Amino acid sequence: MAKVSEKLSNQFSARGLEKSDAELIKQCQRGDESAWNELVERYQRLIFTIPRRAGLSEDQAADILQEVFLTLFEKLDDIEQPEKIRSWIVTTAKFKTWGVVRGEKGFFSAYSPGTEEAMEAEMANLPDASPLADAVLIELEEQHLIRMALNELETRCRKILSMIYLQDATATYAEVAREIGVGETSISPLRARCLKKLAKVLCK
Repeated sequence: MAKVSEKLSNQFSARGLEKSDAELIKQCQRGDESAWNELVERYQRLIFTIPRRAGLSEDQAADILQEVFLTLFEKLDDIEQPEKIRSWIVTTAKFKTWGVVRGEKGFFSAYSPGTEEAMEAEMANLPDASPLADAVLIELEEQHLIRMALNELETRCRKILSMIYLQDATATYAEVAREIGVGETSISPLRARCLKKLAKVLCK
């Protein structure tokens, strides 16, 4: 997949989405089931990808996904900075992934790192471990934020930007034009307008 960081994310801010996260958490704390379902939908892809990028199986990643949300649910009333929930979710997924990787490599001692930095340092020392590099996680989070924002756009803009920026093989303007039923010369101005709409979502 083309790097979202190079093509889209440097143009935008995540502040609007962080605010949206905070609103969702507050609604969850009030017992709003639909807000919880939206929070799960928003972050399940990102959480699942973290253990998969570390070399774990789909079943193991699914288990970690469930554990992260169970932990979040148990700690819901203790969250004092709901706008930071994305960072909490990523860190929790990394810790749980670290535990599984460490166990598979035969390290079953009771030792547990006190910080995320200590956890990542030990993961780097495990033989054949696939590191959860910051650069990889940043790219995953950027992709996640972009996809969230795209969901707020109309169907045509979602299709144009997804085909140009988010597919493994970037679509040509001719391919995009055929898909949405317009002339090829219309794609460049449409793309520009859709990017402006995406920027408004991410920077509001």
